[in-house]
Amino acid sequence: MGAATVQARIGTGASITYANAETGAGYSREDSLAGTTPVPIPTTTGTNFSWIKSFVLYVTATGTTTMSNRRVNMGSSPAIGLALFFKDVAVASYAQAASGNKPADSGSNGNTPSGYTAMTTSTQQWDNTSVATSSTGANGDLVVTACGVDNTFVGGPGSATALPSIVCSYDEA
Repeated sequence: MGAATVQARIGTGASITYANAETGAGYSREDSLAGTTPVPIPTTTGTNFSWIKSFVLYVTATGTTTMSNRRVNMGSSPAIGLALFFKDVAVASYAQAASGNKPADSGSNGNTPSGYTAMTTSTQQWDNTSVATSSTGANGDLVVTACGVDNTFVGGPGSATALPSIVCSYDEA
């Protein structure tokens, strides 16, 4: 049995285009791997959200196995006032990141957006379908993520804000 070569990729564009996301992604309010339009820090109680980031496990060299039990977690805890969120979305239901489909900003600190799960440092499953690795391309569903910034965040705005690494894992047999 030969294992596949798999890469974490991000989907962007009106028709999904995948790019390597293993060197990092920046949360912003634009449709790109590392945008520069910052998420504003609320000046009063509330949480503002980034535009969505759609990640997928992508087979770059085929194998004779199947992948299942796709999981996500943060590599460490974020700074106070920052949080990451995720949800499972079928590749066929991909939506380009835009202001109209970002999670709605909230008047509460630490708010989890509707339809999302708060990401933790423990692994959490987003997709358990079993998909063969015999073809290159997206394997399984997207994990759609967003970053929330609430008014307790004491860091400054912009790209200098460090977020924890997002860890995607899976079973292959």
